[in-house]
Amino acid sequence: MKKFLSDFILALKVVVILSVVSVIINIAAYGEITWDNTKMSLFYNVYYGISLTLVNGWFIDTLEKFVGWEKSPKARMWFGIFGSIIITMLTLVILNYVLWIMIWGNDPSTLFSRRNLSFYIIALMITIIISSFLHAMEFFKEVQKEKKISEQLRQEKLISELNALKAHVDPHFLFNSFNVLSGLIEEDKEKAQDFLTGLSKIYRYILESRNEDTSTVRDELSFAKSYLDLHLARFENSIEMLVDISDETLNRSLPSLTLQLLLENAIKHNAFDEEEPLKIKIYNQDKFLVIENNRKKRMNLAMGNGMGLKNIRDRYSLLSKEIVTVKDTSDKFSVQIPLLN
Repeated sequence: MKKFLSDFILALKVVVILSVVSVIINIAAYGEITWDNTKMSLFYNVYYGISLTLVNGWFIDTLEKFVGWEKSPKARMWFGIFGSIIITMLTLVILNYVLWIMIWGNDPSTLFSRRNLSFYIIALMITIIISSFLHAMEFFKEVQKEKKISEQLRQEKLISELNALKAHVDPHFLFNSFNVLSGLIEEDKEKAQDFLTGLSKIYRYILESRNEDTSTVRDELSFAKSYLDLHLARFENSIEMLVDISDETLNRSLPSLTLQLLLENAIKHNAFDEEEPLKIKIYNQDKFLVIENNRKKRMNLAMGNGMGLKNIRDRYSLLSKEIVTVKDTSDKFSVQIPLLN
């Protein structure tokens, strides 16, 4: 009942529109409006407008049960267009038969006479135009709706994957930090205590940034320096870091903890001491940030799983179309990471 009422209100709107159009046509054709013309136009508009609107409304509701927009948009559009044309023309024939033959008493042969043929041709053309336009608009709306839903699902998936990747950073960082702490305890307990204090401050930053997908280069660099200070507690003058970054670059973004992972990677995979220190250089190059270090591979290093670089690459694949570039030579290792806006 509610749907019928909605369709009936729509039919009344159609009648109003048709009536206005009829008045405009009469003025344009005859230069005046007569009561007889107005009365007949109103009758035709009510008779045909309400009937055709209700019939097409019923047809569309029925079609939706069998061929919905969500299941098959293209099939729904074409079935709707051709179905509306057929149902409209059949309804017109029935309406004309009732009005011309049954009520006005005309001869049944006049129903499809050459004189009335133009009526059907005009009605067919109008039906094709209106039906095609309405169904094309509905198809476009459905496509946009599907795109929106698809984008929402994609975003939800990205968030889920990013959270999973960020969750891997915390235990990975903690595991490597405990390895450093273990070495310090054996060498110098006082340094181990300082390291533990610094570690607690850094881990606080990790906890605070875990809800953020990205951080500014400025924050990442500050955190990276604090992280490096921890290792200097053990390695003292064995690590050098040179930073050459423009002010503009400092305000760009990176996936959170990217620099820490790359510093960790450099420290873990290279042999260095005070005579041959590990030299790390961080600088901007076009729309990238480059982290570069001299290469002297540790001989007794166990085979790693490449988790740090893989984590960075995976997060970039979710946040940007740009790719992370790694260059590994006999004397130099560099990672080129895209800057995010």
